Amino acid sequence: MTELATLLEDWPQDCELLFVDEATVRRHPTLTAQWCLSDDIPEVPTGDDHTKVHVYGAVAPLTGQTHHHISPILGKGEFAYFLRHLLRYYGGKRLLVIHDGAEQHKGAPITTALKDAEGRLSLKRQPAYSPELNPQERIWKWLRRVVTHNHWFETLSEETQALRDFFCYLIGRKTQVRQLCGLKTPESLLALL
Repeated sequence: MTELATLLEDWPQDCELLFVDEATVRRHPTLTAQWCLSDDIPEVPTGDDHTKVHVYGAVAPLTGQTHHHISPILGKGEFAYFLRHLLRYYGGKRLLVIHDGAEQHKGAPITTALKDAEGRLSLKRQPAYSPELNPQERIWKWLRRVVTHNHWFETLSEETQALRDFFCYLIGRKTQVRQLCGLKTPESLLALL
């Protein structure tokens, strides 16, 4: 653990490491197995409403800080908006943003956001077909377990509020988020980079 502390001490104070990803949350609940008494099987209602929202998420594995943006649109413009949000939040810090290379991470709006950041924003693509290297994927798994698995929401706004509440909950759980990101050894941090 001492080596990790040394490595983290050497991390530049004016630079923040972030992993980003997107998740689509649909109106119908995701059904998962759960323990229950054999004569008390829970029922989860469902409906014909197939509307959805897209959640843009970012996690800083060194601090446990999380960020989100909820939108009805999955696209380059929304991702550029999210990058600008991250730049505003981190003030004068430089950002190293690791992404999965999805289509919405490329194109004119992203190029403009990079140019507007004046050198404060660097995008780095993680290796193809390697979601296990992105800690944000673990946040999505946690979100689905807590918010969408076996839960029915009457309206899209109720579901959207539940998503917001989840990210508010994470604000007080930064140590758990860091642990979930897997920073246990210097090698684990270097593997993420």
